[in-house]
Amino acid sequence: MRTFIAIDIPMELREKIYSAFDNERQRIKGVKWVEKENLHITLKFLGEIEEEKVKEIGKILDEVSNKFKSFEVSLGELGGFPQLKNPRVLWIGVSPSEKIEEIFNFIEERVERIGIEKEERKFHPHITVARIKERKGVSFENKKFNDKFKANRIVLFKSDLRPEGPIYTQIKEVKLKDG
Repeated sequence: MRTFIAIDIPMELREKIYSAFDNERQRIKGVKWVEKENLHITLKFLGEIEEEKVKEIGKILDEVSNKFKSFEVSLGELGGFPQLKNPRVLWIGVSPSEKIEEIFNFIEERVERIGIEKEERKFHPHITVARIKERKGVSFENKKFNDKFKANRIVLFKSDLRPEGPIYTQIKEVKLKDG
C-alpha cells in the first residue's frame, strides 16, 4: 500500500487555504488542485510498503508522540517547485521548519532501521496546493499567508491514486504532548 506520514491541518484552516485559490481555480486551466480534505504537511513519503510494516511504523509514531511536544506552525508565502514562475508544484511554506525538521529527522532515522530508504532531496516543509500538468506560461502571483495553527497530530495515511485525484485514508493518528 502507498503511504506517507504527515502533520494534520485543522479543517477551518484547510477551508481558508482552499478558498484563497478560488479565483485561480476558475481562471487557470491544466492545474490539478489539491482538495481541501487532502491538505497536509508531508513529513515522510514512505511509498509502497507491505502490510506488516504498518505496525512497525505505528510504533515509530508512538515514539514521536512520546518524544515531541505540540508546537505552533506559521504559514508563509506561496512558492513553487522548481520556482513560482512556471511551477510544476505550487505550495505554501511553513515555519518553524526547525521543529518540523526535528520530527522529520527522527522519523527518517527510525524508518531507515526498518528498511525504508532515506529521502535524498533536502527536506522542505510545505503544504502542496496544486500540481501543474501544462506548464506553458503558467505563473502565479505571490500570496502571503499569515495564519497559524497548533501542530499536535501526526498521521499515517494510505494514498489510493484515482483518475479523479488521490483518496487519503487515515491508518493511524498520534497526538503530540501539549507544548
